[in-house]
Amino acid sequence: SKQSWEGCEGWICSDKSWEIWTGAVEYFQVEWAPPSRSAVRSLMDAGEGPPMLREGCSVLRGVDWDEDSFGDDDGRKVFEAKKIKREEAKKEQEDQDPVSSSPQDDSSDKQSIIDDAAIGDDDPTTDTPVVESSSKKKKKIPLPKLPVGRVISIEPWNGIPGVARRVRWDVTGKEGIYRYGGDGGRYDIVHIEVNEKGTRVTKRHPHSETAEQCSARHGFGTRKVYNIILRLRMMEYRAEEVDGELEHLCEGIIEWPDFGAGIAATCRFHEDGAVSVTEGKLIYGPKDSGWEGRFGGPSYVPGTTIVLSPTNHVSSPSLKEDGLSEKISNDSCQFEELLGSTSFTVNHLRNRENGEKIRVACEMRLVRGKEVNPKMGAEKSSILPPISFDRDYHSSSLQISRDGRTVTCTSAEGRSSAFLSTGFSKGIHYFEVKIEQADVGSVFIGVAEKPKAGTSSGGSLESRPRLKGWYGLGFVNFRATYNEGSERVYGSHCHAGDTIGVLLDCDAGRLSYFFDGVKYGEHILNDLGCAFENISPFGFNADGCGGGGASQGAPSGEGGRGSRHPANGSVRPKSLWPVIGLRHLCDRVTISKKWMTSYGIEGSTMLRNAIRVDEVLRSYQYDNCESKKLHKSHELAVKEGYSIPDWFIKESFTELKIWVEGKMVRTTTRAAGPADYSTFGLHIDVDTTPLECAAACASLGLECVLLPGDIVSVKRSAGRILELAEEAEVLGAFQGKLWYKLVSQKSEGGSLTEGGGRAWFWDESEVVDRGLQLKNPSLANKIALSPLNRFKCSTKGGIRVTYSSGAVLRSDVEINEEISSNIGIIPEGTIIPCRDIIERRVNSCGVVRFHVLYEPVGTGWISLYIRGGDEERVLEILETALDVAVENKDVDEMIVKTCSSPHQSAQIWLKEYTKLIATESKETSKIFMVEKFEEFQALLAKGVIEGLSPLESD
Repeated sequence: SKQSWEGCEGWICSDKSWEIWTGAVEYFQVEWAPPSRSAVRSLMDAGEGPPMLREGCSVLRGVDWDEDSFGDDDGRKVFEAKKIKREEAKKEQEDQDPVSSSPQDDSSDKQSIIDDAAIGDDDPTTDTPVVESSSKKKKKIPLPKLPVGRVISIEPWNGIPGVARRVRWDVTGKEGIYRYGGDGGRYDIVHIEVNEKGTRVTKRHPHSETAEQCSARHGFGTRKVYNIILRLRMMEYRAEEVDGELEHLCEGIIEWPDFGAGIAATCRFHEDGAVSVTEGKLIYGPKDSGWEGRFGGPSYVPGTTIVLSPTNHVSSPSLKEDGLSEKISNDSCQFEELLGSTSFTVNHLRNRENGEKIRVACEMRLVRGKEVNPKMGAEKSSILPPISFDRDYHSSSLQISRDGRTVTCTSAEGRSSAFLSTGFSKGIHYFEVKIEQADVGSVFIGVAEKPKAGTSSGGSLESRPRLKGWYGLGFVNFRATYNEGSERVYGSHCHAGDTIGVLLDCDAGRLSYFFDGVKYGEHILNDLGCAFENISPFGFNADGCGGGGASQGAPSGEGGRGSRHPANGSVRPKSLWPVIGLRHLCDRVTISKKWMTSYGIEGSTMLRNAIRVDEVLRSYQYDNCESKKLHKSHELAVKEGYSIPDWFIKESFTELKIWVEGKMVRTTTRAAGPADYSTFGLHIDVDTTPLECAAACASLGLECVLLPGDIVSVKRSAGRILELAEEAEVLGAFQGKLWYKLVSQKSEGGSLTEGGGRAWFWDESEVVDRGLQLKNPSLANKIALSPLNRFKCSTKGGIRVTYSSGAVLRSDVEINEEISSNIGIIPEGTIIPCRDIIERRVNSCGVVRFHVLYEPVGTGWISLYIRGGDEERVLEILETALDVAVENKDVDEMIVKTCSSPHQSAQIWLKEYTKLIATESKETSKIFMVEKFEEFQALLAKGVIEGLSPLESD
């Protein structure tokens, strides 16, 4: 495989290294009787809980004693008979000697009542000390001994260890096994302490918390949704034949940020399009704590398998292609959703109502780029699914948009927060936030742990906290960092229209920011540097652990005002979620579709590399020092001790083949940090092949193909029209996007040296209205690129205005008063035929816009939905023509021939381009290449100059 070792280990990103799917797993509510909250939980947390019921402890019959199963094993009937005889004897004594009776004689009756409570009390959750009677009688009738049992051993019950006890009863001498927490929290016996004579209960211990109560307290049994990231190692892609059918396998990692864990996963691609995902060993995260929400117990359980099948549509509004017919929308969608479900029984939990095992059902939804083709392996790029806000985890004063990418403050209640659905516990991640409308100091952009929800009266966790206030670490748009009320000067002021990039390096424990905005009419691109350090999700803050930003003078991310650092080396697994905080009414921000993520480098990988480097360096040393002194021939030197490791030769040969092909070019991205390799994992290898570049151009809606080396004039950036055009060089394609780097800015700022010169990619809103203009035309630009049907009108009926106030026609695709003017209103009921629909686009804020010609007013842009509020629909897509004057034949001629996918358009273009190159190019150059590995190995062995040592020769 022509895959660089750096991509395999995670040092760089490429389409041939990792493929990323995002999604969620929903655990449905369990059908069981939820246990009540344990009354001793608070005592147990303080270390004062009841003692363990061990061998030798005393017990009595409990509240759940089953007469049908155990009968009178404990001898209670014998005890009751003796107690009746005692009462009769006592009464007879009183009748014979009434004078000797006194009020103190009532103590025996009270003690008898206490004894009855000791045996049949329905509430054994509180300690009941018993005061022994101090009365003295001339003729005292002895109390009968209680039907006490002694614990012989701790036993399992229905396969669950430790929830039963073997007891021998003193009265009857019988032995039996009785429930002590078994069958979902049933107690046939109760733990007590008795006096020396065994006639009185001196203390009754409450029951400890059962496994069912503990699981319910941690959220088990209620509906839960866990967002996940699946990373597939494309370099470990292989094929196997199973039952005569060829199946493809790929190893990967499932990240569960809610548990702070990563799990090895095996994906099996079936011929019918289904994908089986099987969880394996735990790679990182807690192994024996915190898994109650999934498995009903604290420990991780491997082996979960879910079979996912492709669906005909995507359920998430952030992934749908709105404004198209249903069929075309499904065909044109860049993403594919896979759906599967499974169920399993929790072996160590029982339903208290019937004692049966508890069954858990869950459903998994994963989203991947539609261009992914398992049979083609890594030859096609995978589009990274966008991230969005979590609709179940935001303040009530914040409103999430229909597509899940925009949050708006709808109440002046002060600070409120909204979390994104994707969290991170390892690796390096970069995302961007566009400030649409806000005052200075009213927007908070950062990362935080999800705050824990409160506890309901039943003992289980509530659905979510109120999220009032700003959480975690972050940047406030008045040039300051914010951490639990502590502020520090950092960065620059940000206003409406500016974009803020956030770089979270979980492995180095560093949080940094990037500014993309306009100041005094100039486009400023600036890496703001490290804002926080020591924020490693694993809690390290010993020297050298989680201190990736220490040299940059950033404040520590551990705690705010007056906080104390935990002990050095303490490990507390956690995850960080992107979080947005707003403060004032009508504040609004949007999460950009532009984001990057990398799994990072394993610590074991770094150690292995250090060992391998040592192995290579040691290969230069001679085993026999005399051979170096005698200056023997280089063949003899190689034979006696000079031997480069085979793995190193193979990697060198692979690097040579990659270099000769010239398809991949490495570049530093905006997300990679201020210095080369200061942040590992977000450097990329762009694909420079004409096919991938053409596919990336088609996904942007360009009319021609831009190839690496082309210089273009850039007039748009992040929803703004630049006053001074910039020049950029096209680099290539990565993850289905067209990447570039700025090479010229006509401004006095130093953006190119402060971060603006790093590679980044365009989206479809930045190329409209000649946002990109080619400076140096080539052969590739002479061939028109077939448009995708999501950019054109592919329905015969066109669109109809359905909003009561009509559709506002604006001059630009962006809805911004500074760059987009109001041209007019298209009244309700107006039908715009497909011939007058120029194109369809999604602007930088995620609003679907149509470029139309409306003759009474002119040409402009209209929206599919109202921006903000309830987002009422403005336009209706008409499948068939309603105008009888227009014949179907004429309508068919109006519809432009389009393609459903970028690669389909690119394949059509590539055929014409290949023909043109064959006509224009008369000579072809040949590059020297060592074809076979054996030849490369032989040449390498001959590379030692005679008379010199291998080290001197190299």
